[in-house]
Amino acid sequence: MHELKIKDVTWISLTKPSAEDIKELGERFPQIHLLVLEELITPTIRPRVENYDHHLYMVLHFPKFVPGPEKSISYEIDFIMMTNVLITVQYDKIKLVEDFWHECEARNAITERYGKTPIHLLYYLLRIFFSNSFRELDKIQEEIDSIEEKVFNTRAKELLEDISILKRDVLDFRRTFKPQHLTLESLIPQGVQLFGEKIKPFLADLVGEYLKVWNLLETHKEALDALHDTNRQLLAARTNEIMRVFTILAFISFIPTVVANIYGMNIAHLPFAERADAFWIVQGIMISSTLAVYIILKLRKLV
Repeated sequence: MHELKIKDVTWISLTKPSAEDIKELGERFPQIHLLVLEELITPTIRPRVENYDHHLYMVLHFPKFVPGPEKSISYEIDFIMMTNVLITVQYDKIKLVEDFWHECEARNAITERYGKTPIHLLYYLLRIFFSNSFRELDKIQEEIDSIEEKVFNTRAKELLEDISILKRDVLDFRRTFKPQHLTLESLIPQGVQLFGEKIKPFLADLVGEYLKVWNLLETHKEALDALHDTNRQLLAARTNEIMRVFTILAFISFIPTVVANIYGMNIAHLPFAERADAFWIVQGIMISSTLAVYIILKLRKLV
């Protein structure tokens, strides 16, 4: 458990809290509801915000994009907001939180504005998370641009797996991010109730930052859907072209095959069978019939 005083706000940060840490927290802040203390022991599945009269409890999840076949991940951070205290709980080390902590330790003129209320501190911390989400989406954009360049120059079958992996990553990003909208919307009236109207613009701005990230995420999803459909159509077109070539080859070779099979039968009095140059005559028939079929197909622009 780490503690930092920023102007009028005390920031307490817990990373991978143990049962002893939760017990100590409950003893120091008896106003924290027992249900909240129980929630802090293990990660929570879904984001939400709850009002317990003397404090607000909020759970948020943020995605992390992992390029390649490895599945992208998400991390959780919990917040408890009291009159002049902000408590953050993380179940893994989050570099963004650590960097922001070190920035606040500097206690310079810039960080003074962080400590007006716990909502101010929360606002600036979450803006960092949303800015990082933009950077994560920029990585996805780079992957989309790379696939877009390859889609017409590379074998469609090879790109299908890359597109599918990236679509899975975007789906995971959406699944993690989408529930936050209602959570942040709910935070506005509950935050105003606890901290007053002066913090409403900050909470509304957080919703705006969320919507910016969500709109960019939707754009990526639409681009990937379009690339997937285009790649699938190209793959189908190339498959049809291959089947067309094989069909034409089979049709061209049909007549020579029939002639060869006829002369392979053990039947007396076949045409030209008694002649010394029968082999060359049969070969001539096969070649001429093949050329005739090819010329007909060529005139009809089928080959």
